[in-house]
Amino acid sequence: MAHRRLPRRTAGLHSRGRLAHAVQGALIALACSSGALHATASAQTPAAQADGRQAYRIAAGPLDEALANFASAAGVSVTVPPQLVRGKSSADIDGRYTVEEGFARLLAGSGLYVEAVPGGAYVVHRLPDAQGGGVSTLPAVTVTARGLSTEGSHSYAAPGASIMKSAESLRDIPQSVTVVTRQRMDDFNLNSLEDVLSQTTGLSLETLGAGNKLFVARGFEIRNMQVDGVSKGFWGGTSAMGIQPDMAMYDRVEVLRGAAGLLLGNGTPGGTVNFVRKRPLAETYVGVEAQAGSWDYYRTMLDATGPLNADGSLRARAVASYEDRGYYTSKTETRQPFFYGVLEYDITPQTQLTLGGRYQHFRKDGAYWYGGLPSSTDGSDLTLKRSTSFGPSWAYYKAETQEYFAEARHDFNDRWTFKVAGTYQKTQRSDSTLWVRGNADPQTLTGAYLIASATPREQLETKAIDANVTGKFDMFGRKHTVVLGANRLEELGKSANVYDFANRIPLDLSNPHQVGVAEKDLEPNLSDERTVSQGVYGTLRLQVADPVKLVLGGRLSWYDYKDRLAPGSAFKQTREFTPYAGVLVDVTPQWTAYASYADIFEPQSGNKTVSGSPLQPAIGSNYELGIKGELLDGRLNTSLAVFYIRQNDRAMVDPDNATGCPGSASGGPCYVNGGKVESKGIETEVNGEIVPGLQAWLGYTYNNQVYLKDRDSTGQATSNEGQAFSSITPRHIFRAGASYRLPGDFNKFTVGAGVTAQSKTGYYSGDIWRQQTGYAIWNAFARYQIDPRWSLSLNVDNLFDRVYYTSPGQNVYGEPRSAMLTLRGQF
Repeated sequence: MAHRRLPRRTAGLHSRGRLAHAVQGALIALACSSGALHATASAQTPAAQADGRQAYRIAAGPLDEALANFASAAGVSVTVPPQLVRGKSSADIDGRYTVEEGFARLLAGSGLYVEAVPGGAYVVHRLPDAQGGGVSTLPAVTVTARGLSTEGSHSYAAPGASIMKSAESLRDIPQSVTVVTRQRMDDFNLNSLEDVLSQTTGLSLETLGAGNKLFVARGFEIRNMQVDGVSKGFWGGTSAMGIQPDMAMYDRVEVLRGAAGLLLGNGTPGGTVNFVRKRPLAETYVGVEAQAGSWDYYRTMLDATGPLNADGSLRARAVASYEDRGYYTSKTETRQPFFYGVLEYDITPQTQLTLGGRYQHFRKDGAYWYGGLPSSTDGSDLTLKRSTSFGPSWAYYKAETQEYFAEARHDFNDRWTFKVAGTYQKTQRSDSTLWVRGNADPQTLTGAYLIASATPREQLETKAIDANVTGKFDMFGRKHTVVLGANRLEELGKSANVYDFANRIPLDLSNPHQVGVAEKDLEPNLSDERTVSQGVYGTLRLQVADPVKLVLGGRLSWYDYKDRLAPGSAFKQTREFTPYAGVLVDVTPQWTAYASYADIFEPQSGNKTVSGSPLQPAIGSNYELGIKGELLDGRLNTSLAVFYIRQNDRAMVDPDNATGCPGSASGGPCYVNGGKVESKGIETEVNGEIVPGLQAWLGYTYNNQVYLKDRDSTGQATSNEGQAFSSITPRHIFRAGASYRLPGDFNKFTVGAGVTAQSKTGYYSGDIWRQQTGYAIWNAFARYQIDPRWSLSLNVDNLFDRVYYTSPGQNVYGEPRSAMLTLRGQF
């Protein structure tokens, strides 16, 4: 087969004019996978001409296309043997390079290199080690935040993550981190937060009602999330008052399991999630999507981006979607419009400003707010139909979110970067609905009941800011990195809630469509809460030897809470120090072993001691040992970890002051520190390309968690001791999936399948134990590439129509078998 010679063309005039990579992390052997978009490069400045470097922005894509785009921008020609690049992809380029450095960046991890030949041309060759089938070791390449983008990569393997404030290879983070790429979200129709996290290694969830979910890792609820590294708190970051953020606006989702006190200060030791927004691209791109599925599910999406001026220094992106859907439960439907917009402007070659916003509206009709189906009085399943719903026709739940964000970044030079980012989010909601309560006699089907619930108004505001400086420095002949920063999160919540517990409405299980339940008008309970979390943090990465990195860090935190309508509710936590330490050892060029310690504090200051002072926080400590690998030239990420978490000083009732506590404004019990729980287990994960054309992910978690010490008001051990403290967390969780593009004459077809399996879970409702046996849920998809621009996909979830409860504590059925047809276009 003849070699493909890429033509020499004039360098492009589109410019970003950047002097350095943004947010530089530790030097690593970078293996990149990426996708198909066009490239731009800036005209050379005098400085660039002096040192031979030029600013380029080459989007990720198939390797042959990326090489062609770079050669065009650089004004050189390159000869590429097709058999060497077939099926390979490249990283993007976003910075200043010489021609040789640019080619090296594009070819990193591919087993290839370029040779300069007379006449200003270049030829691509295979490295000697790669030709023999071995894995070559290439020069270290800097990972940048922009270089971590996964959209267009066609890969389930991410080159790294930015969850630790700087862009790092997954091998350089001494904790368990999963990155769900854009390709995985598209292949398996992961359109919501619930969709993504329910497919993530080690996470389980509980459905509370309407759109609210609780997510649990290693037995602990995840209570704080981030967007682009800026904390959003709990309700601001997860399903803010029922609104789950639309995944169409995100490039990837990064999940860190284990204590994240260095990032957040306060919370539980389960972990945190970082959502990374899509950013504007340098070339015009338009994506459209139309979906239709079971139970009258309809969704459309538009994604448009590109430069707004001639030199490309001002770029924009807009993503909009509209969802109108029914559910497998009768009388239930939602409507959800969504819009996201972002502008990116290169003020100078060293300074970039980003401004953006999001609007999302959510309305759900016919659903009840809390509690699924009732259980029987003996704990058995009443085997009600999955379509059963006791929500009255007048029930509704609606919420609206407005979010605005800004980010400024300045590159002082090729080593030091300053970034400050802030966000403001306001969410309002109201509802009028019912709760399902009680248990039913399995013979008479009586005993369960409804109570009226309403929220005339509720509002949540979050204001967050994070500023940090990232830099490299030389010491003792080695390069090291440092991150220093400060952040602040303020949450303001006002609510008026009505719960009519005094009036029980008998529930007729034989008539789920019962009528005659009237909407109630009652006096609301009011609250006006303010929570402020702030702190300073730092991380130091020391290259103490060629294969050894030492990571040291710490955070000093302040926490303040007050309900302005509840006297005596105020409490503070001041100067709480959170340490962090880790060591990484490159065992081989492809494998890194690590050990780490991280902790986090959970405020308990709302509980008072007998002296009236706030109870000290519970401390969750996370110990982890593991090994991570980048195989097949970085196209496949693997990890194996052993973890141990212990949370000490949990609140327990003071047996000497169990009633009428003088330190409590409410006159309730006093508390003491002393409760203990532990969580331990193993996790293993694989993400990426197994063989050419086959993308896969696999995750398994074994988690054993237990109460070590829990005492009642008399000081005696409770029945909790020795039992799991999170009964909704399965001991075994297995998740896997794959997609395969068929070869030869069938290469327009891509097929895929996935499975989520877990062991039994359970929940006590009073003295009644509700249990969900272990189950496995399969899904599958097939995609046909109509032409280079259009594709048609069919996804089927719960392929074998397994009947199960997603949340045994609430008796909420999992979704029955469903199908979704998706038409996608790219221009």
